[in-house]
Formats: sequence, C-alpha cells, structure tokens
Amino acid sequence: MRQSETMLDTKDRILNAACELYLLEGPKGFSMRKVATRTGITPTAIYRHFDAKESLYQQVLRQGFRTFASYLFPALKGADPLERLYQSADGFFRFATEQSRFYELLFLSTDAPDEATVHALLRQEAGTTYQFMIERVRECMQAGQLKQDDPEEIAMLLLSVCNGFFGLYASKKFKSSLPEMRAKYDRMLERILAGIKTA
Repeated sequence: MRQSETMLDTKDRILNAACELYLLEGPKGFSMRKVATRTGITPTAIYRHFDAKESLYQQVLRQGFRTFASYLFPALKGADPLERLYQSADGFFRFATEQSRFYELLFLSTDAPDEATVHALLRQEAGTTYQFMIERVRECMQAGQLKQDDPEEIAMLLLSVCNGFFGLYASKKFKSSLPEMRAKYDRMLERILAGIKTA
C-alpha cells in the first residue's frame, strides 16, 4: 500500500472516530485526546492530519451536513413537486429523530470551539441543503401546487417551523412517543401547507 493511501485511511479513521465521539458525548466531550484513544493512535499523530481541534470539528460539521443531505436528496424520487416537498419534510423528520446529535450540532449548538470559523463554515455547508429546500418550493409554485410567492421566504418559513418543532423536543419542553411526535409533526406541516397550497 502506498504511503498516501495509508495517510488517507488514517485520516478517515480519525474523522469517523471524531464523529462517533461527538454523537456519543456532544461538544463538551469532544477532545483530540479522546479521538486519539478511539482511533488507536497518539494525540500527536492526529496533528499530522488536522492542525487543530477546530479543523477536526469542522470536518465533523461537514459530515453532519453530508448526513443531512443523504436524508433529503432521496426526495427527488417523488412523483411530482408536491410529493417531493412532502418527502423532503419526511427526510427532515427522520434526520432530526435518527441523527439527533448531528441535528443538534447543525441547528442548535452554540458550543463550537471557534465561533467565527465554524459559523462561516456553517453558512457555506448549509447552502446546499438550504438551496435544495428552496428548489422544492419553487418547483411546486411553477407546477401550480403552491401559491405564487417568494420561494426562499416560503422555504425559510417551512424550515423555521420544522426546526422550532424539533428544538422544543430537544430542549425537553415536550415529551411524546415517536409515533405521537410524528403525528403532531404531520398535522403541523399540513396546517402550514393548507395556507399556501392552491387546492
């Protein structure tokens, strides 16, 4: 095996361990030493691949957005624009409930190691998934399934409502079984869409 392949494999192992650690322990349990222990290498060796804790944390953020995208993008298989919008909302629900640590990291966390750097990264990485939602709304309007309006503002409205819903659960303000939570989510979404659908 070439040295470059070995280096890449080690970097992937470090990132996987960092993601696992974050998902298990959250930001307060995230440290280079703990990542090194999970990876089976020395803390010094990590710095050959990531020059600081912030750099590794940023890669965890990127992995979070890739995971989020993997829940959203299958919605493109929907039969028509409105079905694709519903499937996108379903993807958001499954991501928030199945990947709750990543959800909290991307949408709720304020514990980033380097706020300025991480916030710039969040804006850049969030752009793909945010644009995806705008396009789902835009195509519904073009197909006459949603009332004509500003697609970005409507996408922002939908995301804000969904994010607020999960934020309440993440903050332990409400408790429900997963089926009860899903039923509330679906009813909430229908109430919002009832005001902007054409029929």
